[in-house]
This record gives sequence, structure tokens and C-alpha cells, in this order.
Amino acid sequence: MGETKPKDTLLSKVSNKIVGGLEQFFFRWGICITLNPSYFIIGCLAIVCISSAGLVYFRQENSPTKLWIPQNSGFVQNTDWLKDNFPTDMRIQMAIFRSENILTPHGLKWMADVQERIENSKSENGKLSWDKACYRLPVVQNSMSTRKKRSADGPDFNLDFDFSDFESKFDENVFNNTEPMYDSDFEPSVDLSQALFCELVSTFDERCFENNILEIWKYDLEKIRRLTQEEIIDGINSANASSLTGMKFDELLGGVVRNESGYIVAAESALIQLFNKINLTAIEGGASSNDVGTGEIVDQDTLLWEKALIEAFQESEINSPDFHNLYFSVARSFGDISGATILGDSRYLAVGTMVVFIYVLVMLGKFDLVENRVYLSLIGILCVAMAIFMSYGLCSLMGVFYGPVHSILPFLLLGIGIDDMFVIIQCWNNLSAEEQEFTLPVRVGTALKHAGVSITVTSITDIAAFAIGATTELPSLQSFCIYAAIGVIGTYIFQATFFVAWFTIDQKRIEAKRDGVVPCIVHNAQKRSQFREFAPLQSFFTNHYSRWITFTPVKTIIIIFTLLSLCLNAWGSYLIRQEFNPIWFLPTSSYLSKFFTAQERLYPNNGERGSIYFGSMNYNTEMLKMEKFLEDIRNQTDIISSTDSWYDGFKEFVVKKHDQDFPKNNISDIDFRIWLRQYLYSPSGAKYRIKFRFSSPLRCTDNAVPNITVSSMDFRFKLFNGPSEHLPAMMRLKTLVKNADFTSGDGIRFVWARAFASWETEEVIGHELYRNLAIAMGCVFVMTLILIANVRSCIFVLLCVTLTMVNVNGSMHFWGLTIDTVSCINLVLAIGLCVDYAAHIAHTFMIQRHESKNERARATVASMGPAVFHGGFSTFLAFIFLADSDSHVFTTFFKIFVLVVGYGLFHGLVFLPVILSLIGPEPYQDEVKNEVVRSRVNSGNEVKESEEALEFFRKNITNPL
Repeated sequence: MGETKPKDTLLSKVSNKIVGGLEQFFFRWGICITLNPSYFIIGCLAIVCISSAGLVYFRQENSPTKLWIPQNSGFVQNTDWLKDNFPTDMRIQMAIFRSENILTPHGLKWMADVQERIENSKSENGKLSWDKACYRLPVVQNSMSTRKKRSADGPDFNLDFDFSDFESKFDENVFNNTEPMYDSDFEPSVDLSQALFCELVSTFDERCFENNILEIWKYDLEKIRRLTQEEIIDGINSANASSLTGMKFDELLGGVVRNESGYIVAAESALIQLFNKINLTAIEGGASSNDVGTGEIVDQDTLLWEKALIEAFQESEINSPDFHNLYFSVARSFGDISGATILGDSRYLAVGTMVVFIYVLVMLGKFDLVENRVYLSLIGILCVAMAIFMSYGLCSLMGVFYGPVHSILPFLLLGIGIDDMFVIIQCWNNLSAEEQEFTLPVRVGTALKHAGVSITVTSITDIAAFAIGATTELPSLQSFCIYAAIGVIGTYIFQATFFVAWFTIDQKRIEAKRDGVVPCIVHNAQKRSQFREFAPLQSFFTNHYSRWITFTPVKTIIIIFTLLSLCLNAWGSYLIRQEFNPIWFLPTSSYLSKFFTAQERLYPNNGERGSIYFGSMNYNTEMLKMEKFLEDIRNQTDIISSTDSWYDGFKEFVVKKHDQDFPKNNISDIDFRIWLRQYLYSPSGAKYRIKFRFSSPLRCTDNAVPNITVSSMDFRFKLFNGPSEHLPAMMRLKTLVKNADFTSGDGIRFVWARAFASWETEEVIGHELYRNLAIAMGCVFVMTLILIANVRSCIFVLLCVTLTMVNVNGSMHFWGLTIDTVSCINLVLAIGLCVDYAAHIAHTFMIQRHESKNERARATVASMGPAVFHGGFSTFLAFIFLADSDSHVFTTFFKIFVLVVGYGLFHGLVFLPVILSLIGPEPYQDEVKNEVVRSRVNSGNEVKESEEALEFFRKNITNPL
């Protein structure tokens, strides 16, 4: 009884139609390229040149709010609102002085030397020095204390307070915490006439806004250099807080050692904070510069001064005494370092490309003067470069920005492009003895017929995975996926066209026995190398590996190992943390990374700072609600460590100076405005003026404050241990602010903290990652189903991809990685890469015509195994040198892609052949069509290398049956 032929299903009919159509197209495409290679070469170069013209619109984005945060998030909207309505005019610079004990004469002398360099720092254009760049605050107490009692010109003035010894008494009060020797109820902004007080205000001393223990000795650098150990310890323990900022001096010390009485006797470090002013007028006038990396807008002069400050710190660091370390952070540092790191580490691309070239050169050709393929290897890599230019040009033309993570794109395209090239060459080497008798155009067409379908399957699945990634809410991932999708399209087109055209030219050279390096030299057969047929990898896969993998004990070991690896990494996937920190983009060897490390160790109790903003409203009528709101905020003691609000001081001011039970007693709007003006110009309230924006500039001579358009209060979070703590804290505080019962005004109120830039990313990144992975895997299944057209094969491919992704995700945890934006991008890329290995094997298995599944699995591994291994290993070589990188982008890319290549090759070359040999599907239906094509082409040698033969081919092969 004869064998029953399987009944064609709808899917198999679609399969035969699609696969047959693709094979026919690529068969004709290969012949067409071979007959006219120069046309296709010129055409590809024209495409690159035209698309590269878009680079004139190239735009690099470094603003965190535009890179890592969904653009519909509250943080982005609030940040934009603040830039328009409450732009900050202050920037902070910090430095940490560390020694075994900084509170020594040697340590203070060192700090004084650095302070002198800071004060002498000057921008390149000479416009700004520290005294001009610093943010200045009025020193009301000291200014008043230097003035003698004088008679009033007006009848309303009656001052019976003697200022003659105010300064010494003030210093004694501040530094010794004794009772004041003057009338503590005296409030100049209230007790003096407005005209006299405002006249005094105009002459008040101003001092640079700075938190520094050197303030204890009034920044007298010569005096500081002469301090004894005893004087230093006495000064630190006698002083309480800054007379300018109110900050406690012991908060500036790290690693503090106290004696039994609680006195400070030593400290490992001292922190200084410098505040400089941004020229908002210059920014409004257009003379501004975007501070790369932070997204802040800052004037050019300020950036130049900050550059000078960095140089001053670096000079101080070089000249630091032995066993002393200086760590510093300047506002422009993040952008300077992160940008330089990405560009600097791009050198690894050149090294990786060279290594890949050598590998391709060895594996692509043969050890022979004629059959080595030096120039063809270069062409293969050139195809990747062309795809990169095409991607960058078209994306720039479309207005898609280039971000920090995009620097890994060349490595990715290099791996994918080399993979396609090896598949084409492998299919050429797999031509049967009968096929090798065809003319060159038909041989190239036949090889491309098999390779074209295979690289089409993998390229379309790659493009689908990236297209899904482009739908994400994360801007950087979205932008990268668009770049990657276009890059893969370019790689696919150029490898199937530009590379094939040069391959035909190179093959003609080989058949003419011309030298591979100097083609004008012709070698005769006697001089051919005896190593020309040396192909150890092909021999290994054909003679050894393909047989071992079908032994039953080997199959059992492979399945057991796969299950154990899956269980272990599933546990790792459960444990992996979801965390993102832009600081990771800094190289660990950079001065800024060292500063953050030192700050985290020496000042661990400092949680993130934040502010709550209120828009335009009737502040007078809302004061009771304001008090309740602030009480609710302070009650969040598990997430809030401290608050600093103008309201508290203003309430005390009104109660004390105006004898009102505020805010319970209703006061007139006029009184509220007058008293608020008095408070904001008082010694205790002056520092809060920067917390307001008014409808018109606030002046001391105004009878009352103008309408308030924005006000803010500050707070500090407690120190959190990761997203599991800070994300709920952020959401709770946002809810409190949102539900605040303020009924008047525009309703603008929100909470903002710089940390929200990363916290809001962490809030969505997990959801975005697994959503993208799930949809991408669905697309992979659909694409492979359409192109491979066999449900069982496609399920096996999807299984391999799933196993690879679970293993990669789990191993990331064990390798110290987290789920962040960079790893999210890499995992989406991983789907496109690991599907290649399995899809090549599954497709090759479907076209094998052997009797048993074991034989088909052996033939699959022998014929396609070397190409798959070459593709994976060359990808590994492309980024192996990134292991030495300081960049978080590159080190994450290296770790994840080592895992992807390792697990992808295992599941594609080891696990999948075993599964196919056990329960693999039947091969594609009849290939009679292909046999007819072969017979027609072979008989009479109708196809010649001419246009007439191509026309004959088109007429006779279009419908061979």
C-alpha cells in the first residue's frame, strides 16, 4: 500500500504561495543582479547618498525629560509649566573634602586653599568670577548691626534701640546660643517707617549664598590657616547654624565622631554647597544654552564660569595633600561627562569592526591566494555602514531625535548584517554538485533563492519587534526602535543587493583565477594552496555535531539542562529589581560618579528634596486650608523627614508683630498683602522671596505685595530603599496635593522633585517592557507563521525565543542588572536577534527532503549550523570589547547581548534541533516546480550572461508549471 500524501491545508497553500513566490522573486533577483551588478551598486550608493542628506536635520537629545519619561506624564507637564511660569535662577555646585579627620589645622588649611581657588575662578570670556556669578542674599542682621542709632526724619519714626554693640552681641547669640543682648522684639521691617526701612534695605550688605563650615570663621582665609586644633573643635561645637541660610553646620559634616558629652571631636568629611545665579534676562533675550544632560536652560556666561570652577576643583584635586580626597559636582558636569563617555566609548566600534572583519575574512573565503575574499569582507561591513547612514539620515529627516543609547545601534546592525551575509555565503556553499554546473547567474539566483527567504523571515521579524517598540511611551526607546527598524531594512536591502552584486564580481575574479588582493595577477592551478579546502567549522558541524545531537542520551541531557536553566532563571526573573537612575550613565572612573558614591556613603541620611507649588489663588482666604494641608504633609512622617514653608514663619510673624490669631481671625486682603511684604523683607522672611512669583516685580517701597501667581514650599523625603518604597511615597504625596481643598484661583498645584524624573520612569517601565515583549513575541509568531507557514515550526521558534528571554531576564539579576530604560531597549532588541537563530534552523528543517526527522535534523544542522554560529559569534565579537567600557549603556549592552547570543545559540543550535528531531513537522509540500525550473535552466544552457538571456528567463520561468 502506497504512502498517503498529506492533504493540503489552507495554511500550506498560503505557505506554498508565499514561500514559492519569495523563492521565485529572489531567484530572478539574483540573476538580474549578476547580469547587471554595476547598476545595483550605483543604485544602492544613490539611496545612501539621498537618505544621508537628511543628516542636515540631525538632532541630538540629552534632556532627561525628553529621553526617559513619557511625554504625557505629570512630571514633564509640570516641568514645562515651571520653565514658563517659575523658571529657576539658581544652580548648585558641591564639593566634599574627605580625610581621616578633616577637622584638623591641615584639613582646614586645605579647605581654605580650595576656597581661594573658588573665589579666584573666572570664566574664559572674563565676564564672571565667583563674586559676580554667585547667588546673593541680603544679610539683614549684619547690615543693621553696623548702623548707629540715628534720628528719624519723619514724625512716625521713633527708634530707641542702640546698635552700637549689635554686631558683637549678634555674634555671641548666633555662635553661643545665649539670650540676645538686644530687644528681640525689634523688627525693622515693621518698627521702622517704610521709607526709612526701604532706604536701609537698598544699602544692605549681600553675601554669596554658600553653605560651608568656613563661615564659622567668616571666611577669613588667613585666620583659618592659623587655626589650632583646639580652636577648630571649639568653633565647630560653639556654632549652631549659618547666620545667612540657617543650615546647621553639623549637617555639613560626614563620618562625625563625638565624645561622651556629645561634642564633635572629629569628622571624616566636610561638604560645601555653592549657589550661583542664572542670567534669566540673557535667556529671555535668546543668548542661552541648553545644559546638556540636565535639560536646564542656562546662559552661556554661567556655563563658562562653571567650566572654570571645574578646572579649579580639578587643580585642587591634583594638589590635594596625601590621604586627602576632593570629590565635586558642578551643575554642568553630568552633561559634559555623559556625552563625552558615549562618544569616547564609540572607539570600541572601530576595534569591534576590525575584529569582525578579521573573523569574516577568515570564515568567508578560503586559505588561498585566489579564493580569499578580502574586499568582499570589507563590502559586507560597508553594507552595515551604509545602513547606518540610511537610518540616521531618514530618521533625522523625519525629526526623530538621537539619544545616548543610540550609540549601540552600529553594534546591533553590525551583528545583524554579518548574520545575513553568512547566510548568503552558506547557501552558496551548500549548492549541490548539479547546481554548481549552472551558469554564474543561475548559481547566484539559486543560492539567493534559499538565502533570501531565510533572511527575509528574520529581517521582517526584527522589523516587527522594533516597530512594536516604537509604540512605547518611553521616548528614548521609541526613537531607538525607529532608528533600528530603518537600519534593519537598510541592512536587509544592501546585503541582498549591494553585497550580492559585489559577490558576483568577486566570484568572476575567482573563476578567472585572479589574486584576491591584487586582481591583476593570475594564478595557475599548480600554485593553488593545499589549505584552500580547510573549513574546520563546516567539518565539525557536518561530521561530528550533526551526529552527536541526534543520539538519545545527548537529547536527554540537553532537555534536562534546558529545564534546569529555565527554572533557575525563572527564579531570577522573579527577583530582578526595577530601578532606573540617570547617574548610571556616568562612568565609574569619572569625578562626578566618585562624588555621588562619596555622598551616598558619607551623607546617607539625606533623602531627595522636593517642592510643592501653588498657583494663583486668594491666599488670604485660603490660609486655614493651607494650614490644614501643611499639617497633613507633616503627618506623613514615614515618607517626609522635614518641611520648610514660608507659611510657618509668616504665621509667627503676624501673631507676634500684629497680635492676630492668624489664620483663625479674618484679616483684610490689604493687611495680608502689607504684612506679607513686611515679612518677605524681614530678617527671617527674606530668604523666602525666591519662593514667590508675582504679577509684577516685588519692591520694598510697594504698599503691599502684587498678586501672587506662584508660591512654593520645600520638603525632603526620607531615605528610601528602592522603588518599592519611593514609588508609593511619590504617589501618596501626589494624591495629597491633588486632593487639597483649595477652591479659589486657577487650581494649579503639584508636587515636583528632580528625583521624579527617574521615579516616574520606574513607574511605567516594567509595564512598558512586558507589554512590548508580549506584543513583539506575538508579531514574531505571526510573521514566522506567514513566512515559514507551519504552525508547529512557528510554535517551536516562539518557544525558543521565550526560553531565551526568560533565561536572559533571570541571568540579568544574577549579573547585577536591573530593569531600566537601557535594559528595556536591549531586551526588545534581543527578541529580534534571538529569533534569527531559531528561524533559520526551523526554515531549513522545513525544506529538507530526508526520510526521518533525525536525518532532517542532521542535514539542517550541517547545512545551516555554521551560518547561524558565524552570525552569533560575529555579533559577540562586535561588542566583546565593550566589557571594558565605563558607560552604563555599553556595559549593559555587553552583558545582555552576551546572554542573548549564548542562550540564543543554545536554543537555536542545540535545543531546537533536538525538538525537531523528536516532534518536528513534515517538510514543505512538493518541490516539482523547482525541479522544472532546474531542468529548464540546465537543459541546453539557455540562460547566458546577457540581456537576451534574462528576457528569455523572464518569459519561460515566470510560470514554469
